[in-house]
Amino acid sequence: MRIMFIYSLDDTQSISSPLRSWSSIQFGISYISSLLKVNGHQTQLVVLGSNNDLLDSIKILSAKLGEFSPDIICVTAVASQYEFVKQIAGEIKRQWPGVCLVLGGVHATLNPDEAITGPFDVICVGEGEYPILELSCQMEAGVTPHGIANLWLKTSNGRIERNNPRPFLKDIDSLPFPDRAMWSPWIKGQRGDELTVLLGRGCPYDCTYCCNHAIRKVSTGKYVRFRSVDDVIEEIRFLHAEYPTKSKIYFEVESISTNKAWLADLCAKMEAFNSTINNSIAYGCNYRISPQSTDDNLFMALKKANFYKINIGLESGSERIRRDILNRNYSDKDFMGVASMIRKAGLKLFVFNIIGLPGETCDDYMKTVSLNRQCQPDGHYTGIFYPYPGTELYDVCVWKKLVTTTIDPRLERRYPVIDSPCFTKSQVKSAYVWFDYHVYRGFKPYWWIMLRTFMVKLRSNIHLNVLFRRIVQWPGLKYLREKLTKV
Repeated sequence: MRIMFIYSLDDTQSISSPLRSWSSIQFGISYISSLLKVNGHQTQLVVLGSNNDLLDSIKILSAKLGEFSPDIICVTAVASQYEFVKQIAGEIKRQWPGVCLVLGGVHATLNPDEAITGPFDVICVGEGEYPILELSCQMEAGVTPHGIANLWLKTSNGRIERNNPRPFLKDIDSLPFPDRAMWSPWIKGQRGDELTVLLGRGCPYDCTYCCNHAIRKVSTGKYVRFRSVDDVIEEIRFLHAEYPTKSKIYFEVESISTNKAWLADLCAKMEAFNSTINNSIAYGCNYRISPQSTDDNLFMALKKANFYKINIGLESGSERIRRDILNRNYSDKDFMGVASMIRKAGLKLFVFNIIGLPGETCDDYMKTVSLNRQCQPDGHYTGIFYPYPGTELYDVCVWKKLVTTTIDPRLERRYPVIDSPCFTKSQVKSAYVWFDYHVYRGFKPYWWIMLRTFMVKLRSNIHLNVLFRRIVQWPGLKYLREKLTKV
């Protein structure tokens, strides 16, 4: 069978190469594709930008459909991409009515009743590897798809077959390594970029802005699962052989410190592997602050294993906001203690921040600035709060009437969508634009701060952002860059 995957995202700068880096790949469809290939099926990927003209996306898709002629098209979507992929799916149904159209991803999992009313033939609720494999095998055998756990199927008589979910996949090691080859044609500027490796699935925490608490209830079985250390090392070995010029790997997992014994084993075996190769691989990961995470020895073990950076989530500098709004229970002292340990171990520190949370005030924002100023992160991932349907905090926003209309997904996390009287949209937008100035003033060169501020301002304005993308895509600019490179 021929299975095509469609992945879409906002803020692409090139229609032909929409992804900036290998870290942008989506693991869900990558694992599904690899399992399908192992079982003799053919797959192909199309990456689209929802910020581009819809006709341009349809033109690209039409060309790929004509070349590949798929039997099944699998589309994935988060809430902010759903309306775009629904439009794309409608166009597919109009031009190729015979193809089986599947929707999966977080939005389909949490809102199957809404998704099944769209132009899709099948909705995948939960993990999709084996459900999509079963669907492909049944169709290959000429059987009308039926009885496939995790899948909602539209039948010929107009009814919907809602199959029960299967337990969460217990043995992640049983899956082949994710299909990275499918992403290569869509990535811009691949030199010197870090690869990503998934360490496990599920999250033990219940942050109110995240959907883990809801996804955990979708199925039975153990939700938080880690791969075996040996399987992770084997994938690192494979990647080193496949991409010998790549010297960095980022580990995707909610928190690498959840199981200390597992982490100690991983660090030891990573150190041993690096000793066998000439160009040692450097690693990065997420690290969740918790009472058991304040351990100097743990960070020293990470450094010894050649970790070079750690991402930690502050989210808000206000203990009240973290405790009462986000359900993240750690003190400012805990945060600064972990930041100090990271620095002491010689690791780079990157911090996640959210601005414009429900109940946040200007004073709370300045506390976020203050803690960032104190720890002076090497970089930060700061965004404006975006209420995702299916999360507890989205329901709070609806209940408090902070969300009263359909949310505009454009400039997701770069433009405020809720208007709180104690921290207005205009104040949130200004706080977001000037965040670098407030944090790094007196620590970084003034020109660097103002350049960063200008870029944030540009990318958070819908009209300026469109203009910027058109300038970047202008063929004459590419020609000029090539000429200057030769001088």
